[in-house]
Amino acid sequence: MMKKNIGVFFGGRSVEHEISIISALQVMKAIDKAQYNVVPVYITKDGCWYTGNWLKYLDNFRNYKLLIKRCRKIMPSLNAHDNTLFACPRGLWKRSRAVAKIDVAFPVFHGAYGEDGCFQGVFEIMNLPYVGSDVAASAVCMSKIFTKEISKAIDIPVLDYYSVDADRWFSDRENQIKRITGRFTFPVIVKPDNLGSSIGVSKAADIRELENAMELAAVYSNTLLVEKYITPVREINCSVAATPQGVEVSECEEPVITPDKLLSFDDKYLSSSSAEAEGMAGINRKIPAGIPDTLKKEIQEYAEKIFRHLGCSGVVRIDFILDTAAGKVYLNEINTIPGSLAFYLWEATGKTFTALLTALIEQSVKRFAKNNKLKKSFDSHVLWRIDGNKLSGKLG
Repeated sequence: MMKKNIGVFFGGRSVEHEISIISALQVMKAIDKAQYNVVPVYITKDGCWYTGNWLKYLDNFRNYKLLIKRCRKIMPSLNAHDNTLFACPRGLWKRSRAVAKIDVAFPVFHGAYGEDGCFQGVFEIMNLPYVGSDVAASAVCMSKIFTKEISKAIDIPVLDYYSVDADRWFSDRENQIKRITGRFTFPVIVKPDNLGSSIGVSKAADIRELENAMELAAVYSNTLLVEKYITPVREINCSVAATPQGVEVSECEEPVITPDKLLSFDDKYLSSSSAEAEGMAGINRKIPAGIPDTLKKEIQEYAEKIFRHLGCSGVVRIDFILDTAAGKVYLNEINTIPGSLAFYLWEATGKTFTALLTALIEQSVKRFAKNNKLKKSFDSHVLWRIDGNKLSGKLG
């Protein structure tokens, strides 16, 4: 049996660009080479596509100009069923030539223009099987506000929150401050609506800090989110995956952080343990989390419920907030392409990273076959029943 070509797509026009590179390198290293050929597809920060074996090694990204020079600039065929990547012509009269065929796309983007449904839409147009959640689920989960509203609708608890358009915040600041201070007591948490990796997130202990926090969040998002601050607080996370065997839920984990301290970008990716382990897998964490079995079961049930309700696929990580004083748990956010694909949570269940990736690829092919059985066209005589003279006139 011929090996399938797995196109690993990563990078992209996102503030989480570098983290995407780390996750993608982890994926490319762990994919079962006996079954699959890896075709790296790197999207630069300005949106250009490249491929080449040089993209499989972290050290090469430290000399960006040399890396790009050694790789091939490409463009995809958007014709359905082509599944082909073409070299960009190097000259006015040069013809494009095929560089690679892709059997399955494996997006490993984090953040905008990749995790939010944009690239999933490209794969749908190409009629190409792809790993992970579809356009709708990806777009909804990218918005913390949409996630909260849907969670509330199906009786999954979320923290009290207030959202405002960034333009409205700047044009109506005094009224917005009154609404926020009337709803919450300080401190509060301020976040961009559609970002991850703790970028743009800050705690505000008074009005001055609130204004600074809102301005910071507005740098990254047009919609701003203010949440109630819980103290003492614990973060409990678990992963859910769609595999050929069905929907599976991982072990729960708890990041080990200083009490009442927000988990920052540096904590996630630049601590000594994170750097050594390359990414989210390197954070100090308790696996399994030190919580009662009843609470663990509640969190896992909430995670599976929202995963199924939103029609997610692939592997996601769902983050929860535990109010230790009140003994309550709240859904915080859903990551449809989590850092390191949350493989450390699956290793705790006895599933290797390689086995997880194989299951995700197989499930994507299975979903693609199921979706392609749906009727995509409808025979109609409408064009023969309309008078063309009433629309655009006759040709010629």
